[in-house]
Amino acid sequence: MRAMAWLGSGLLLFALHSPARAADCAKGDDAAIRALGKAFAQAPENVGLSVGILNRGVATCYDFGKRDKRENAPVGADTRYEIGSNSKTFTATLLAYAVQEGRLKLDDDIRLYLPGSYPNLEYQGQPIRVVHLANLTSGLPNWLPDRPDLFTGLKPEQIPDALIAVHRDYSREDFYRDLRQVTLKSAPGTDPRHSNVGAQLLVRVLERAFERPYAALLDERILRPLDMRRTGFDPGSPSGTLAVGHDASGRAMPYITDMRELREAGGLISSSADMVRYLRLQLDETNPAIALSHRPTVETEHDRVALNWHIDIAGDGQRTIWHTGGTFGFSSYVALYPGRGLGLVLLANESDPQAQSRLADLANRIAQHLAAPAAGR
Repeated sequence: MRAMAWLGSGLLLFALHSPARAADCAKGDDAAIRALGKAFAQAPENVGLSVGILNRGVATCYDFGKRDKRENAPVGADTRYEIGSNSKTFTATLLAYAVQEGRLKLDDDIRLYLPGSYPNLEYQGQPIRVVHLANLTSGLPNWLPDRPDLFTGLKPEQIPDALIAVHRDYSREDFYRDLRQVTLKSAPGTDPRHSNVGAQLLVRVLERAFERPYAALLDERILRPLDMRRTGFDPGSPSGTLAVGHDASGRAMPYITDMRELREAGGLISSSADMVRYLRLQLDETNPAIALSHRPTVETEHDRVALNWHIDIAGDGQRTIWHTGGTFGFSSYVALYPGRGLGLVLLANESDPQAQSRLADLANRIAQHLAAPAAGR
């Protein structure tokens, strides 16, 4: 089951170079894929769509629709989108590097890396371990402050402004204060459940393990080596390339820039051309860190989770490694098919409770189409 993480009424969350660089991802000319993307973008609720494909080393990009519903500027391979919780897969990669380099262990008690004392971060003597932050089984709430009453009675379109108001001035000190008030209701390690708090804590753990600020660490270990110059947390650079996010009614939605303590959990901004470079890294399972990040760490009846990545295994043993992302006005989906040398990234500047499911369905259709010639169909 694909557990989608939408930021709206479900309350789930979730450098740079010249435009010519987008040519690194060749403009796709597959008629079937163009038809699928055009149909998706023309649906009443959708606005723009960028698709990046890495198929056995060959990168192609497809773009449909507009950067802003109110204007006619088209999206392109250089258009930047918020990628929501797909940001967490970057953190998982950094975690795998830390493990490979002996900076920490997946089984470490997270309190080894936190300031002060947190006797509450255990259940009947069983602590939250680093791996639990990455495989969604920490038992931590989705948000801090954990105050669902703050949103009681609000209409869905009012929730973004309410969330931003809560988090605009919410400091790291506030976060640690509220963390000390958390009570675990079950043992960590068994029940995968989306938690931005877990993602925030994993960032703090990595900062301690590497002794580097997270943004600098991300830039040094992933973005610069992959030449992902349009990816980062700054929505204003480069100017003119950031899409406008929308809800299902076409309203322009706020970016999550002001939610500073949450940006690292779901606030990365990227383009399809940059994300194809990321696909190339993620498909290289000869890299021991990448292989580790794709290795399942918990399995339930409905889900199999590695380090943030979800894993589906078909009857023939072929794996699909995937993750979704959503912010107030953006949706994203990343899928890896290591056995086929195929990776897909789909970025949209519209968000609603079904948007990520629609992207996953489109990705599946594209993957099936690309498999058809090889299968003799």
